[in-house]
Amino acid sequence: MPRYEYSAIDDYGKKVRGTLLAPDENGIRDILASMGLHLLQAVERSAAANFFSFRGKIRRSDVIQFTYQLKTLLGAGISIVVALGDLAEQAEHPVLKEVIQDVRRNVQAGAGLSDSLGLHSEAFPESYVSIVRAGETTGNLEGVLADLAEFLTWQEELAGTIRQATYYPLTVVSAVMGLVFILFTFVFPRFIKIFQAAQVELPLPTRIVIAISTFFRDYGMYLLAFFLLVYVALRLYRRTAAGSLRVDAWKLRFPLVGQLIRSIEISRFSHFLGLLFRAGVETVHSLWVVERVIGNRVIASVVRTAREELTAGGSLSAALGKSGEFPPMVVRMLSAGESSGRLDDTLENVSKHYDREVPKTIKKTFAILEPAIVVFLATVVLGAALSFFLALYKMVGAMGGSS
Repeated sequence: MPRYEYSAIDDYGKKVRGTLLAPDENGIRDILASMGLHLLQAVERSAAANFFSFRGKIRRSDVIQFTYQLKTLLGAGISIVVALGDLAEQAEHPVLKEVIQDVRRNVQAGAGLSDSLGLHSEAFPESYVSIVRAGETTGNLEGVLADLAEFLTWQEELAGTIRQATYYPLTVVSAVMGLVFILFTFVFPRFIKIFQAAQVELPLPTRIVIAISTFFRDYGMYLLAFFLLVYVALRLYRRTAAGSLRVDAWKLRFPLVGQLIRSIEISRFSHFLGLLFRAGVETVHSLWVVERVIGNRVIASVVRTAREELTAGGSLSAALGKSGEFPPMVVRMLSAGESSGRLDDTLENVSKHYDREVPKTIKKTFAILEPAIVVFLATVVLGAALSFFLALYKMVGAMGGSS
């Protein structure tokens, strides 16, 4: 059924915009008339701009709150239409309020909740819609929403842990790199003139620092432009299929960080697949959804291969094991779950394992990186400062000897 974006007006002159599923424009007009609205304009979704795209981003925390509240209201026996109306009134985010109102109008017009949510990918991604659709199909919408809210909360906590862990090293690196730039570009060139006027033989460390400082002074802008071009080229290369795959493969092989990325992706895989499996989504379709939510292209390609082999009658654990990207422990656990017919329990155990391991891996990684970064940058600054003190000491000594 086509999707239309419409603008309408009520009897009091208030304008309303949204999205509806209908066979044609007349169907849109009839649906809106039943709601006391008068159609002004309707455009098929494929040819229309998204009304909500540029009016403020809907955060994951907003979607978590919506999911928890909808689950609670449905658990209290309130109908979906009434529950959505209450949530729209309570919503503080203006865009989310409009989205919920639009979802309510679609549900009131006879569309399913998942189809109505699917009209708003800016708030509810494909994975979210697929899980809700499974809950509608199995009649366990309340339970699915509870699992979905817990999963989204886990994602938010993980993102917060990563942000908190990276804040300190990024701050230190930015501050010290700024200091190094100021020293080599503005401070050291002033001392160079003094050393040159003194006409003394400078120590080797000082000559090296002077050469670096002169290079920064003369070619600093060119160097900056070069790095900007390299950055832009890498971003463009990253957008290609081959470039994305190669960059993501390099990330997985990078010391410490690669292990962290792998752990996060496997945790995401087990959480999503387990959630879809418990919601009653067929395994092949679940893998299709999981493939699109995995952030690393290498891991996503492994999931795609596993889905293809499973479709051909193969085993999920065997396909994942062949790739070499999944740890042997995870492969063995999945194999045992397939053999016993308790794959949902196995995926839950894998998720719990990584719920413990991922935060520990994050702390371990940054516990090693932080002192290494500080030591490296301190060595650069102190080495440069020491080289100039050596030159000053020699210059003062030469002046004392001549007197």
